[in-house]
Amino acid sequence: MNPMIEPKMRGDVNGDGKVSASDAASILRAAVRLELYNEKQIEAGDLNGDGVVGAVEASRILRYLVRLEDEL
Repeated sequence: MNPMIEPKMRGDVNGDGKVSASDAASILRAAVRLELYNEKQIEAGDLNGDGVVGAVEASRILRYLVRLEDEL
């Protein structure tokens, strides 16, 4: 867990100020416990409000990036 990461918006789990494929990849790594998220990352990454950050959120981010979804 990196307590220093400060997400700037919904979907920005890596805290770089933008939503990108690297956020989706990070979410997939976190889903299989290769990364641990702090509370702010979980809040930014939980796009459907179920308390879990996983493949659903990674998929939504990728769909958003290719403009198949209008918002996160």
